[in-house]
Amino acid sequence: MRKVTLYTLFALLLAASLTACSETEEVNKYENWRARSEAFIDSIANVYQGQRTGSIKVNDVKDSLYRFQDLTNFEWIYVKKLKDGNGTVSPYMTSTVNAYYRMSYFNGDVVQQNFTGNDPDSFGVGGAPSSFTLDGVISGWTYTLIHMKVGDYWTLYIPYQSAYADGTGSDGSLQAYSALVYNVKLDGIPELTR
Repeated sequence: MRKVTLYTLFALLLAASLTACSETEEVNKYENWRARSEAFIDSIANVYQGQRTGSIKVNDVKDSLYRFQDLTNFEWIYVKKLKDGNGTVSPYMTSTVNAYYRMSYFNGDVVQQNFTGNDPDSFGVGGAPSSFTLDGVISGWTYTLIHMKVGDYWTLYIPYQSAYADGTGSDGSLQAYSALVYNVKLDGIPELTR
């Protein structure tokens, strides 16, 4: 009798765990996307606050978070300054810049990029920088790149409100309400670095 009870208990626990796992599987990769985007940015903000209060220790300066405010909507954009360049000037809001970038959703899916590889020193291999006028791109780019110097390599954490908001980009290929992660290397500011 005792063996039957143990086997029955084991079978019930196994069935419950399998049922619980199947209930958490997403039917759609983008299910609850807006809420998940907001939660991602909130988690970045919490890490930033933890670093500022000292409750989260940073051993490497490359792991430090900084933030810049988007003055069009007052959202915070968080950045990691991964590598300092050798430039001495920053672009203006109306400047044209040349930049290497990789744009990903917060879940890691790469959406666009103009380089291959991961090392910012090899960005010229397998791609060329794109040219942008800062007042013609998403505000999350505008309000962070104006703080960069030529050669800087940063990761940007942009809330959907400072990206494409509820839109899907000019070609309709983006998921609405997407918090975006950009790896950006500012390669040049033609009018300022001739």
